[in-house]
Amino acid sequence: MKINVEDIDSTRKKIRVSLSSDQVSEKRNSVFRDVMGGVSVKGFRKGKVPRHVVESMYGKEVDQETASNLVSETLSEVLAERSLLPVNRPDITEMDEVKVGEEFAYSAEFEVIPEFELSDYNSISVKKTVRNVTEEDIDAEIQKLRERSAQSKLIEDNRPAQEGDYVFVDYSGTFLTGETIDDLNRKNVRFLLGEEQFSPEFEENLLGKKTGEEVQFPVSYPEDFLIPDAAGKTVSFTIKINEIHERILPEADDDFAKDLQTESLSELRKSIREQLERLHEDGQLTLMREQVVDELLSKNQFDVPPSMLEKERESLKARFISDMRNRGSEDPEVGEQMTEKFTEKAAESVRTSIILGRIANQEDVKVTRGQINEHIDRLAATYNLPLDQVHKAYEQPGAIEGLESQVRTRRVLDILLEKAQVEEVQSDSAQIDNEQPA
Repeated sequence: MKINVEDIDSTRKKIRVSLSSDQVSEKRNSVFRDVMGGVSVKGFRKGKVPRHVVESMYGKEVDQETASNLVSETLSEVLAERSLLPVNRPDITEMDEVKVGEEFAYSAEFEVIPEFELSDYNSISVKKTVRNVTEEDIDAEIQKLRERSAQSKLIEDNRPAQEGDYVFVDYSGTFLTGETIDDLNRKNVRFLLGEEQFSPEFEENLLGKKTGEEVQFPVSYPEDFLIPDAAGKTVSFTIKINEIHERILPEADDDFAKDLQTESLSELRKSIREQLERLHEDGQLTLMREQVVDELLSKNQFDVPPSMLEKERESLKARFISDMRNRGSEDPEVGEQMTEKFTEKAAESVRTSIILGRIANQEDVKVTRGQINEHIDRLAATYNLPLDQVHKAYEQPGAIEGLESQVRTRRVLDILLEKAQVEEVQSDSAQIDNEQPA
């Protein structure tokens, strides 16, 4: 068997394989015997049809089957012999006809991860922000809890709406052309004034208004607005105020803490402090991992195999569309600009995966089933889901493999952080709120 490997570019290779006439004859005879055993021809017993008769009837099919078998049986052997790992299904670009007494050759093209020299990753510099949780931070969290537990009371004295009030409104929006869409028309929607839940124009026009009043005003939306039909356009809104409610916050005392399943206010404050410290530490770990990845990407530049890029880009696009659907929006139009962003992000993702995979091999990182189970347990706790339900979900085909990859990646990043040069930077606690989920 003769093998010739040619580089088409940094991510694509072409391999030419030539097989001897003896190997071709042996395989053709094997195929022919299988065919003869199942041929029925009038005047001959099954399996006893003369070869020349079978040749005349099925010779072409035998040659085609022989060629197919030779390719399928030798290609994987050839790739292993030359230590080639295609990242996509090899495409057979050329294939000879099988001829008795002659060699048989075929060519295949496929993509590979390009060769690159992995940079030193043993002392990557990262920064970690050190931030102390203050009493003001805890007070802010207590205030959020009070707001979440707030009750509302209908205002019956017809006073104007003010900051901190709930207003229940009907609104409708039309474009300058007179057209409208469902996303701009709602009934009995609740706004909390002063919280900037919607555009500033909404709050400006609702403050000071009374129950039963109706207001009109325009809103101009940016080009990247979440509702594609309204992006870059001006909408004229009409709002009718149905009701105004006063928001009543509970007192921050022991009774309030007990309603939150805590023994006392002091215990609640202690729990909040621990949670904020944990959230900050988790947030810093995430940021340090991102710094590690950024450093690896800057030090390891190489081309991304097109098939891997396309697969990741389509995955990002699908997740984006799914997120928009979950928010109640129609499928967004993915234009050229957005496609470029997906392509850029996909290239970074694929390159990161390749680099971390190479490091995992060098560090001999293994993932056990126990580690995977621990990860599933954490996912269940994070999303407050039944443990057995989450484990069952990951029993679906392909699910464990994907999770194994995630766990392996996390283990590699943790190893890199253990090796990293960490510089601690002190920061004021005023920024800690930025790390908390909304």
